Amino acid sequence: MDVNALGERMHSCGIVLRGALPELHWMELLHALARAIGMTAVGQPKVWTYPIAGKGGTGQTILLPITESFLALDTWSDHDGAYLFVCSCRQYDITAIDAVAQAFGLKTSSNSGARFYSELNLK
Repeated sequence: MDVNALGERMHSCGIVLRGALPELHWMELLHALARAIGMTAVGQPKVWTYPIAGKGGTGQTILLPITESFLALDTWSDHDGAYLFVCSCRQYDITAIDAVAQAFGLKTSSNSGARFYSELNLK
């Protein structure tokens, strides 16, 4: 049995992104990130804009499904930033994420309070 079979492990990271983008550019960022880490998008991003019915902060949650799992953004326009989450059954190069974010004019941080990387094992 392949020890790297899809679904056995989940590689996840979270990175704080500093800066603001219009909705279309956030969605373009997710597609560019998927390509940069060697993943395949399987549709267009789904967007939820807040507040909804007076609840939630000010911003958006944007989810891009990929064949290997998903990429998600939680944007906070009133705080000039976003949280990016990348979850995949395949390993990926986290430095590629930094490069794409910077190409979109966003800043990333390497301090432990602004990013994490973790691997979950189903078995």
